[in-house]
Amino acid sequence: MLDLFISTYLIFVKQDTLNGSLIAKEPKSMAVSSPEVIRHVLIGLGYLTPEIDPKPDLTKFAPWKRNNNSLTDDPTEEAIKKFQKQYSQKLVVNGNADSETRTVMEDTVIGLQNRLKFHGFATNAEIPPNKPFYGPATYIAVKKFQKSQGLTENGIATIEQRQILQQASLTDKPQTPPQSQLKLRDLCLQFQKNPQNPSYIAALNNLQQNLPKDVLHKVTNKWRGTNDQNPEIVKLTNLFTYYDDNNANHRDALNHLQSQITPAISQAFLSLWNKK
Repeated sequence: MLDLFISTYLIFVKQDTLNGSLIAKEPKSMAVSSPEVIRHVLIGLGYLTPEIDPKPDLTKFAPWKRNNNSLTDDPTEEAIKKFQKQYSQKLVVNGNADSETRTVMEDTVIGLQNRLKFHGFATNAEIPPNKPFYGPATYIAVKKFQKSQGLTENGIATIEQRQILQQASLTDKPQTPPQSQLKLRDLCLQFQKNPQNPSYIAALNNLQQNLPKDVLHKVTNKWRGTNDQNPEIVKLTNLFTYYDDNNANHRDALNHLQSQITPAISQAFLSLWNKK
């Protein structure tokens, strides 16, 4: 009996060594763990309303009140739900800061910090890699970014601002184009008169590449009148080709698309569109 046990054990171990599928992995050590840290992340990412601390400890956190109470108060639970909804493909929207939610929080903060460093608003020395805290260095770097873009300098990186940081390059203090310069409805009519214009096609393809997937998903669902979680994204060249101003779904999709175009993306789009 003992020989059978040893034989079975050796086979089990060998399988572990070969494919790793049976090896028990240590759980990831969570940096975003305490209620205090989680609240600062929620505030810093724009989900929870900040309360300014009259005597902030800027060696640890941004200048928001530190609250280490349990995360069961209504504002915090609603903030967690808002965060979970924006990452609903990965998370259950339940208002609980479970391990999956905290992992995505960590990844989101690290992603923000990496984009801030990519654009030169911070260094690795100021924000070391894999330190997903919304502390003073991240707060200051976000304020530098906001100043460069003519945004309110509050150190809070909303999802719209994080989308701007995803761009390959930023324009210093971009001016919002006059409304007459970027009316997608008028551009649709231009496109339909000359759908083979290479400048129009290049502009639309570039716009498609620079918009976040969640924006394109919403445009697609509005266009089709659906509510799919992961729809097959409509091509903007097709949207412009078949746009019908009498179709309410088409109008909603186009209006949402226009509302999501940042000044920097708008400038690049118009530059390509008007290229001779």
